[in-house]
Amino acid sequence: MRSEDDLKILIITTMISSYPGANTVGQARLQYSPGTYIIRVPDPVMFPDDFYLQALEKGIDGIIVMSSGSDCPYEGAYPRLSARIERVYGRMRELGIPTSRLKLTTVCTVCKAAFLKEIRDMQQAILGERPAPSAA
Repeated sequence: MRSEDDLKILIITTMISSYPGANTVGQARLQYSPGTYIIRVPDPVMFPDDFYLQALEKGIDGIIVMSSGSDCPYEGAYPRLSARIERVYGRMRELGIPTSRLKLTTVCTVCKAAFLKEIRDMQQAILGERPAPSAA
């Protein structure tokens, strides 16, 4: 049986909000799964629909997109990102991939507990320990 430490979780963070939150977790020496990979980008809207499906296909167990939400400095980026994730959910359903393996969320610059909670929630959703919220 797989454990939380066996899972590969990709976190896409924004440079101005969620990545500083991730950095705060590291500075506080708080622990999370060694199978957690963080990509820091100006904004997650830069990834096309197929990126998420290809990542899951190539062995990533779950993806957490940590956006700046309505605080995004790039005009129109968050609505485009949100629409993109909805399209990806639709494709995931068509392919029989649980939508709980992809989550769009907002984590601020100092949200250590929220950052760790998102990882823990994704691990539990992947392992089926509790039902994940509906993506529709």
